[in-house]
Amino acid sequence: MTTHETTVRSHADVPTARGERWRKQLAPHLGRKCEVVRDGDTITLLLASGSCAMTYDATPLRLDAGGPDQDTLAQVQHVIGVHLERFASEDGLRVAWHRA
Repeated sequence: MTTHETTVRSHADVPTARGERWRKQLAPHLGRKCEVVRDGDTITLLLASGSCAMTYDATPLRLDAGGPDQDTLAQVQHVIGVHLERFASEDGLRVAWHRA
């Protein structure tokens, strides 16, 4: 498993009733290009030098992103946000990141 040193973090609480579906779709899609780690109810995507943990209970879908610097964090946010919004376009899903 790849480890990443994280110094900057952000999160997004995405309101959706289908969060489990979206994270299960995102993991194998991005898993072709990055490592996917499953730990209980958390799926973590290890991208280049950043990561994003996805958890879902009932609502919302919780995204916790991190990276060694602001540029890497922005790249992680972009990759995750664009893919989720595209997958859930019929639901009008929007990802709004907040600095942790």
